[in-house]
Amino acid sequence: MQLGLLTAPFEDTDLMDVADWAAANKMTALEIACWPASGGEKRRYAGTSHIDVDQISAAHGTEIMGALAEKGITVSGLGYYPNPLHAQADHRDAVIEHLKKVISAAGRKDFS
Repeated sequence: MQLGLLTAPFEDTDLMDVADWAAANKMTALEIACWPASGGEKRRYAGTSHIDVDQISAAHGTEIMGALAEKGITVSGLGYYPNPLHAQADHRDAVIEHLKKVISAAGRKDFS
């Protein structure tokens, strides 16, 4: 079992700074928050975007994974979990479309 950390509470902290803190505190995994870069529904621990899945290239994904590996950190998951059953259709559709992008990014070779 690994001890890890969700990056969402660190919305104003760079991903690599979060990784440095996690590694210094004997953590070995991160669940990386991937809300839309424009933000999201603002609530506690939501709306953080440590990886912009709309803009990330394979090369940047490889760079992120390499930098984390150098710190002894793996990625346990990409986090994005607002309500895909929201009552408002436009909100629900936006959530589902972004969720598809997060799922696609998680399945890419550079993140697995």
